[in-house]
Amino acid sequence: MKRLVFASPTPSDSECLNSQNCDSSIPSHSDVVVIGGGIHSLIYAIHAHIKSESLRQSGSGRAISITVLEKSQSPGYKIGESTLTTFGVWLKSIGISNALLWRLFGVKDGLAFYFLPHNGDRDGYTDFCANGPPGDSVATLQIERKISELLLTLFAQRLGVRVLHGHSANIDSVQLPEADSGGIGHVDVLNGSGQGQISTDLVVDGTGRFRRLASKASKTTRLPPFNTDAFWAYFEMSGDESDIPLDHYESCHTNHICIAEGWAWVIRLPSWEGSPLPNLIAMINHLLDFNAANTAPDSYPSTHQLVEKFKLKFRWVVSIGYALRNDVVYPDDLNSYGTCEAERKFKWITSRYPRMQELMDQHVLITDLYGPKPTWFIRKSLTYQSPVAAGTGWAAIGDATGFTNPLYSPGINCSMGTSVFLAEKTPKYLAAQGSTARRAILDSYNEFCGPRIENLHRMNVGNYLLFRSPQIGRLGPLWQYLCGTGNAEWQHIEDFTQFDRVAELVTTWEWGANRPEYISFMDNIIPLLEGAPDAPSKEVVDKVLSLSEKMIAEVIKTGKYRNRWAGLFRYYDDDLAFHPDKISRDVLASRCEKCGNWRMLSAEMKKCPICGTTNKVVAIQRYN
Repeated sequence: MKRLVFASPTPSDSECLNSQNCDSSIPSHSDVVVIGGGIHSLIYAIHAHIKSESLRQSGSGRAISITVLEKSQSPGYKIGESTLTTFGVWLKSIGISNALLWRLFGVKDGLAFYFLPHNGDRDGYTDFCANGPPGDSVATLQIERKISELLLTLFAQRLGVRVLHGHSANIDSVQLPEADSGGIGHVDVLNGSGQGQISTDLVVDGTGRFRRLASKASKTTRLPPFNTDAFWAYFEMSGDESDIPLDHYESCHTNHICIAEGWAWVIRLPSWEGSPLPNLIAMINHLLDFNAANTAPDSYPSTHQLVEKFKLKFRWVVSIGYALRNDVVYPDDLNSYGTCEAERKFKWITSRYPRMQELMDQHVLITDLYGPKPTWFIRKSLTYQSPVAAGTGWAAIGDATGFTNPLYSPGINCSMGTSVFLAEKTPKYLAAQGSTARRAILDSYNEFCGPRIENLHRMNVGNYLLFRSPQIGRLGPLWQYLCGTGNAEWQHIEDFTQFDRVAELVTTWEWGANRPEYISFMDNIIPLLEGAPDAPSKEVVDKVLSLSEKMIAEVIKTGKYRNRWAGLFRYYDDDLAFHPDKISRDVLASRCEKCGNWRMLSAEMKKCPICGTTNKVVAIQRYN
């Protein structure tokens, strides 16, 4: 691969990253220009490139050029640290191995929920836990977003996608491709050493919640009945997780602490923060070389060996934050709880719930993990929808099309459907003759994006309302898994790990929120539960429980949704009957016998990916 000769002895971060391109100059023409270099932009660019190459090799298409413009010097901090099976399926389909992923990121064995009583009682809480996919299948991960975007950037550059950091697109001067310009538009680009102009057939808005192009077409829509605000920070756990005051707690889950006001996430993940970018690039390229050679999983170097070899910083941190309804009434004076709004609200809501306070007592705040200022983070009004996702010569992807809430991690795992859908359509769009044919393709994309946010928002509202009572809280994830993983596609998920079929799954999967049975359940229970973020009456709880039991029985009877529920869920048998004494489920992960970190059980990987120790326990234990 071509390497640039740097103009200065100490190259900038963007120079280091851009040197990984075959050509880091600003091209005069690119079939597609993507504005923004985040994860959805990279998913789009990689998928569109592989799709076009597949068509070219079959003789039914041509190679296309894609340029990704990112104004930041390098990938930086972003919230969104939990990935699900859909993302793992896509990574496998493009050729990134689990062995590589488990050396960069934390393993994740499913989701766990704890539902706390609104009155603050320490007892009376309930829980729900479900497995993720087995370790020999696809990887689900706890990720540091900076590293995930760095990995995908380097992977894209190896494919031939031009990813340029430190390059800002002038949004105000963008000329979109239109019929009267011969179908060609122009994007003005500014970087540290000058400027240039790229002619293009399609401009893709990958600027996330900033919606740089999409905002020109329409304002965002805010959806009723309530919005949500998030505040969070990073911690180190002092002691062992067995001290956490919640039954069956395991840090290899994405743990959700659910309360009437909303929910809190507790995610343990590895952080590489503080490592020099050139060293990270060298380390990830080293892993990609192993990946390209189809190296056996146990022959990869361990994380600890990589840290030593490339002189990196590595530590385990815990991301803890709340996503609460914005109609929560806070005390007039919160000054005694902290020095900023995020800290004050975090500590106040924590103080209301004894078990949450006991959990926080096991954690020590990390100061300035991601820079000199933001020890505490806050983001308000999380939910929005972009009414227009595409227009003449442009389309938006990912969070630029809308967002609901981090609950169930839809930001990457559901919204990647927008990036993949557009990527699948891009070769056809570029081959289309005339503005009418091209506009029809973009209209179909608009229609695809239209109902997604409404479906996910209904899912979000229904779950928040159910969180108001420990007795009905677990119905949220129960219905989520019933409709999200009991469908025929999910039951044959290995069929979709090949690239030519992966789009069928990731463009249609919305955690079951788009399934008629799920919509019917939520439309029935939401009117019963609407109200302030406090405990519902016993009468309402009983109605919801009875209604859910009846509707689940009807859905199961159809035979449409099937799964090995007893192996997936604690407390439920294969007929989804609740048994409080059944606490077993399939064991898919265990702690390393030496370093104590969680590892997925896998017949292919006997060594711990973190420390390299060969473990005796490798076989998955199935529930009988």
